[in-house]
Amino acid sequence: DDQVLSASLGMSKTPSVRDLGQSNPYLHTGEADAIEDVVRLYIKYGNMARAGLVRNPDPLLREVLISGRDLEGLTAFLKALNEDYD
Repeated sequence: DDQVLSASLGMSKTPSVRDLGQSNPYLHTGEADAIEDVVRLYIKYGNMARAGLVRNPDPLLREVLISGRDLEGLTAFLKALNEDYD
């Protein structure tokens, strides 16, 4: 209801992508050392979810349509979000 929604706003904060290239390790487990590893993981599991090979995937995972051809450009963009502290 509206009261619960109002009380829950701001309770969780989406992580920023600012300085993403300087904030490894990645993922909640810290298992990925490079942004490229994370993008490859999303490519792999997005493909697996669409093929029905992931048990109970988030429906949004099926919509992740990143290809191997996107890897270089996407990771370059994500790394470009770094702050210049000098």
